[in-house]
Amino acid sequence: MPNRPIQHRIASLAVAAVRREWNRGGHAVDEIQEDYGEDLLVQICLNGRMDPARIWVQVKGTKKDTKKKLPNVPVASDQVLRWARTADLVVVVLWDINTESGWFILPQDQFDQADLASGVGGNKLNLKFSRDVKFDQDAVERLAWAARIEHANRSVVYARAGLTEAVEMDLETNKHFYKGIIASTVFDFAVSTKMLTPAGRLSEEFILLVWEHFKNEDPTVIDEATGRAMMLAVFQMITDYCAGSGTPLGIVKETCGALYPLLFTSELLATLAEGVEKYYPKGREAKGGFIFPADR
Repeated sequence: MPNRPIQHRIASLAVAAVRREWNRGGHAVDEIQEDYGEDLLVQICLNGRMDPARIWVQVKGTKKDTKKKLPNVPVASDQVLRWARTADLVVVVLWDINTESGWFILPQDQFDQADLASGVGGNKLNLKFSRDVKFDQDAVERLAWAARIEHANRSVVYARAGLTEAVEMDLETNKHFYKGIIASTVFDFAVSTKMLTPAGRLSEEFILLVWEHFKNEDPTVIDEATGRAMMLAVFQMITDYCAGSGTPLGIVKETCGALYPLLFTSELLATLAEGVEKYYPKGREAKGGFIFPADR
């Protein structure tokens, strides 16, 4: 009877455990049969809605004592370069089968692509894990949001560049195409961050948050006050609902541009301007923010 190597058993147990963590987070996971450096393909999901973003996961199992020191994991440099160049998020998880605990890294963040391409460091590189970066349910949520945000940002940046070119060349079909990408991406992102309802209406929470920020702005310059209030509300909603993930400027700018006309119609801006002129005449410094007449 042939024997199964201990390394294979460790790898199978580790992959099964990491897959279970993703499944517990509500995501769909497929095990890769043809191994070219990834063990799992994670299709992320939020509140039952499947995302266009995906995550590739490489699992490194170990039965060494990890209580004192986490082992480095050697990986071929061309594999790391491939991970760094992929459009999807790549996660490498080190899993201790004895303690049922793991840690993760994003390999594209540890190495410079130019160095990898030129062979700096040799054919093998060591992936270094930190005990502070655990792979657990909190990490699963953060990683899903990181993939979701990066995909949205990449989509709008690509579409904005295409739209700029289409405008310069006066290509109507292309303009319509790229505008559609931006609108669809921003809608999905705004729904995910609870700024919009799935029906496409502004959420009450977001509207109230904009108002709270607006009351702290200098209302004598309406455009600046409304724009800043909405931008601060957008950042706060992202902070509250994206598992602490930061958000690139591209998707933030497009979100603000799409939501501003929904929040501040020309009629509302005119009403605000009238109130400012009445309660904060020119030459008088505004103090304490704008106050509606009914609040006095």
